[in-house]
Amino acid sequence: MDQADRRKFGKEQHVQDWLELVIAEDELSHVIVGADKVRESLAGYESPEFKPPFPIDYLTRLGNLRAAQHVLGSLNTLELVSKNNRSISREKGESLFVDLLYCTRASSRFILFEIKNHDGSAREAVTEIMAYEHEALNHMPFSSANDVMMVIVSRDFSTLLDHAVTGLNSWSRRRVLCLRFEDGEASPRLVVHIPTAWSAIGQKGLNANGIVTARLSFTPSPDLDEDDIHAVCSTAASLMVREAERSGGSGFAIVAYNHLYPGLAASPYLILVGVVNPFSFLQRAQSEGFLENSRSLISDYILSDGRTDELSAYWAWLSCDGGAAVEYLKGYGSPEWALGQGWQGIRNIERWRYPGLTLDRHIMPVSVDFWGVLGDYARDAVRHVDRMRNFMSSCARPGMDWRHPILGVLLLDEIASAPPLIDGQWTFSALFRLGLLLGRFGSLSAQMTDAEPEQQRLLQAGSFWAEVDMAAMLQEVALRYLSAEDMDEAPPTIAAHRCETGEEAFASVSAFADWILRAFIGKNEKFMREAFATGWQVYPIFDPQFDARQDNPQVAFLRELAVAKARDWLKWSVVAATGDGRDAGAATNAITASFGDQVPLTAGKDAALAAIDKLSPAILIDKLLVEIPRIVDSWHPQLAHTLAPVASIGHDWDWLKQQIAAARKRGEKHPCVCIGAGGEIAVGILPSMPWIPVVDNVTEKVLVSSNSSGSEIILVVSWDDLRAGKVPGLS
Repeated sequence: MDQADRRKFGKEQHVQDWLELVIAEDELSHVIVGADKVRESLAGYESPEFKPPFPIDYLTRLGNLRAAQHVLGSLNTLELVSKNNRSISREKGESLFVDLLYCTRASSRFILFEIKNHDGSAREAVTEIMAYEHEALNHMPFSSANDVMMVIVSRDFSTLLDHAVTGLNSWSRRRVLCLRFEDGEASPRLVVHIPTAWSAIGQKGLNANGIVTARLSFTPSPDLDEDDIHAVCSTAASLMVREAERSGGSGFAIVAYNHLYPGLAASPYLILVGVVNPFSFLQRAQSEGFLENSRSLISDYILSDGRTDELSAYWAWLSCDGGAAVEYLKGYGSPEWALGQGWQGIRNIERWRYPGLTLDRHIMPVSVDFWGVLGDYARDAVRHVDRMRNFMSSCARPGMDWRHPILGVLLLDEIASAPPLIDGQWTFSALFRLGLLLGRFGSLSAQMTDAEPEQQRLLQAGSFWAEVDMAAMLQEVALRYLSAEDMDEAPPTIAAHRCETGEEAFASVSAFADWILRAFIGKNEKFMREAFATGWQVYPIFDPQFDARQDNPQVAFLRELAVAKARDWLKWSVVAATGDGRDAGAATNAITASFGDQVPLTAGKDAALAAIDKLSPAILIDKLLVEIPRIVDSWHPQLAHTLAPVASIGHDWDWLKQQIAAARKRGEKHPCVCIGAGGEIAVGILPSMPWIPVVDNVTEKVLVSSNSSGSEIILVVSWDDLRAGKVPGLS
């Protein structure tokens, strides 16, 4: 369009006339700017080479990006159905004047355009377009969000409009595209606008209280056999998922076999249910500084006067399905709810030490289903087959989906449990834990293989949970092997389930443990080898089932070994803390946080070492499972391999840039882009240290912390160089 022929766009009708002409001339795609950025932003999330964490701080952006992509892909073969000179209502007297209504003949979809040319009228856009959508549905009942889509064209997108559109796209699953009208250039254009309407709360995944659970059990009618009861529980779980999906929450339902039946349980099956606790986020966001400059009355209300815990305690989430499951179960017996612990509590390794019947010793999952955002995450994981092959190869089998108990529980762990490795680092504590998990799994597998049929039935639950305990760590081993350029020997396959004797089953796991020591760790890493080998040996001291009567001489020997290793590791940590090395402060903080005055570092090295000699075996064993290995992490380098660089393409750099700017705005001095040893790219906060540079203009440059080489590298780079991969750890 020539400058001489440029239209004046002082009124909304002028913009509408121009847009109608552009569409009639099939030029709409040529005047839209930014569609390629939408594709690029989504490319990383959809890439088979990238495994996204549960993206709480990314959910609304993902919803807006996907909605924009859906609509942008449908803006072709448009036929004009109506414009604002006639009402689209079938009823006389009703005034519903949609600006432009088109049908895409290639896909039989309808697209509503609402045009706003002034700031003050932008807030009316959502109210009007939702009314027009409803009227379209009056003509085409049961159409989906893919069948009736919406476009808002506006000069300005206010906070109110951004929030409203984001709510439609993210939580109501609508398809709304925002286009900013600009006429400052020679020719008018429409720039894709992705609403920014989510206040970052620093959540890469759910926190410890992120998922609360309850058990729905019931006393069945006498005429039901086990197969009937399983069918009833499966139907009840399906009803719960389908009804809860409509409410907008997020959760899961696991149908599980209860091995306490028939002795201590009335039914062989129950339903374990969990939901995302919406009151669990703000406390952590507050502790991490995300709310320091907040003036939100909602935040103040939830966080003040101990109200957070009260809101969680009194939250009536058991009616998430409108009572559908309970109503159904009443037809076949007497249902009963019982509140349980959070998912992290169910999965925490500390549960091993409890002498009673923890859930993992008697509950055997049979099937899993999800609803809400958890369902979206689970279904995304399954539909990306190549990604599944790359990151969960053992689960990438035909027909194996989120309902399979192994995959379902692993997906829940991805969402709601602490990651098996922090930033992809194979630390001292990670190798110690891997040894524990492998040793325990090998022993339980041997027991299971040699047991009589009735004993095997009773051991099924423990064997299942031991396998999923280990699975995530094994996947991290596989990923490191695939990305390490200096590791040639492939890991052996653990085939314990296919062995005919317990000796063969344990030998299969033992061969893998030997490979870890030989090829994965290597002969030069004395401390790391010691961490893994000790975990591989001493796992029985943490689990009463291996020494129920406390009279097993072999376990007593392992207890002495564990105490000796714990003292030695703690003493080396004191040496690091009282030295002048770079990590002395971190080691001091770690020891003090765990032992306090029991290890008096302020009295000097000799006094601290003498105090360690006086610590009781009970204290050392208590601290050995988790805390002492993490103390060693504070000063001992991670296990280093030469890793292939991470591809720089496919990442949503615009989103990361927004998050860096938001962190600086709320007062953070050192927000950075973190490149993890496992290839993860995320926004982090570096501690205030004199040697860390301050970036003055975060829109041009950014701090990068790269951990991909085995040691942390911190530097300042331009956003252009970051996008181009001109940074250590990227290609």
